[in-house]
Amino acid sequence: MFDFNDKLTRQICNTLLRLGIPPHILGYGYLVCAIRMVANDPSYLREITKRLYPDVAAENGTTPQRVERAIRNAVEIGFSRCKIDDLNRFFGTTVMQSKGKLTNSEFIAIVAQRITFEISPLMETQYKEG
Repeated sequence: MFDFNDKLTRQICNTLLRLGIPPHILGYGYLVCAIRMVANDPSYLREITKRLYPDVAAENGTTPQRVERAIRNAVEIGFSRCKIDDLNRFFGTTVMQSKGKLTNSEFIAIVAQRITFEISPLMETQYKEG
């Protein structure tokens, strides 16, 4: 399903684990897939329910509704397991205790952007060498 030798996939998996999302839940795999798609094509963020969820569902042999629900569950688990200081450090002022957890699209967008910024120097080096 995933190429774990790929730097982007490894970075996504490490980030999700750091955010308290366990790899044994269904939403974890869907999040990896969704974040990869958004990192490679940010236009997915404009069409989360009409394009991103259906593409993730197609890749995983399920329905868009199940993808959305499993991702929401994964985000909720992560927020319940992770310390608020760690969440604030990663998400900044986007996360407030009074507001609660992020929406699926906010979570995917922020994680994809952070990961893209973190690995882009690595990717530039890789492309220059190749």
